Amino acid sequence: MKLTSLVSEPPSRLLEASRIDLGKGGLWTHRLRGGPLRLSCTAGAVWITREGEPEDVVLEAGASYGGEGRGLLVVEALEPAQIAVARGEAAKTARAALARARGSWLVLLSLLALYVIWGSTYLAVSVALETLPPFLLAGTRFMTAGALLYGVLRLRGAPRPTLRQWGAAARVGVLLLVFGNGLVVVSQQWVSSGVAAVVVSTMPLWLALFATARGRGAAGGAAAGAPEVSRREWIGLLVGFAGAALLHLGGDLRAAHAGALLILLAPVSWALGSLYSRSLPLPEGPMAVAAEMLAGGAVMLGVSALSGEHLAAAPSSRSLLALAYLAVFGSIVALSAYTYLLRSTRPAIATSYAYVNPIVAIALGVLLGGERASATTWAAAAIVGAGVVIVSRR
Repeated sequence: MKLTSLVSEPPSRLLEASRIDLGKGGLWTHRLRGGPLRLSCTAGAVWITREGEPEDVVLEAGASYGGEGRGLLVVEALEPAQIAVARGEAAKTARAALARARGSWLVLLSLLALYVIWGSTYLAVSVALETLPPFLLAGTRFMTAGALLYGVLRLRGAPRPTLRQWGAAARVGVLLLVFGNGLVVVSQQWVSSGVAAVVVSTMPLWLALFATARGRGAAGGAAAGAPEVSRREWIGLLVGFAGAALLHLGGDLRAAHAGALLILLAPVSWALGSLYSRSLPLPEGPMAVAAEMLAGGAVMLGVSALSGEHLAAAPSSRSLLALAYLAVFGSIVALSAYTYLLRSTRPAIATSYAYVNPIVAIALGVLLGGERASATTWAAAAIVGAGVVIVSRR
């Protein structure tokens, strides 16, 4: 079959054509992989056969052959000829697909890190507190993790944070780490790791509440068109906070020391820090995490010194191993994963760890820490988780 013309692929889908000279009887082969292709005979005549096609094609000068599909394409010159081949953007499409797949795997791995690692940090904190005071523990954890991460990033060529960026990182570090994490560590001197995790799991509820209030304030109130809190969101908030109330009223949050109640402020501070961080000039990428940990860790070590914390005896090997786990996995790995998720996914996905961590924390506390979880603790975890799911759904 001879062709004098054939409608070609749209130029926008094709890359620049390459010209190939063929002597008589010369062959050119190409395996089609699904992308568009246009083959033009600019001189002489060529014979084309394509795997899976019932008929061969003869192209004379000025004729074109194009389309999409898969299979082996063979071109033979019937006389000295020249062909122009414009391949489609299959390679670019493949690279984009690989990038999307890589991004999906990073999201999944980051979520797994948050679910498992942050769920296990509550037990690690309980072990570390056996021979380490709370602010000394937390401050050492974040200073060590921050220094390691900062050093690695600088060796890889990351720029130093500017003075303005250090100031922003310090503000976020105080909210997220000094209050958001420090109060949890202090409270875990009197409450179990499972109870602590259930209280902290209310963070997305506070985040939703603060984000709504901030949006209304920035827009000048509801009359200016700020988004209203939907009925579903109010139901989710009420359900979640009811779970936290059950934990307190049911007795699992009661303690001889009033300091245990400080943990109620931890998720509030973490939510404020997460929301506040989006509008601050933080360093790029993981350097923001390193700067926040260095700043927050320095403040906590200062609090430790001012409050008179001291080591009654040499720390046990258990406590030191728990501290190392908290510094490397609980801080560098998990915080980097959380920062990546905040940048790459919806807030509902980034904060979904909140309704998985309590289950992990309670289970590990019972299985490995010798703790006891009452029916009230399990019920509160389920209720808070339900509230978070309701608020997070779209």
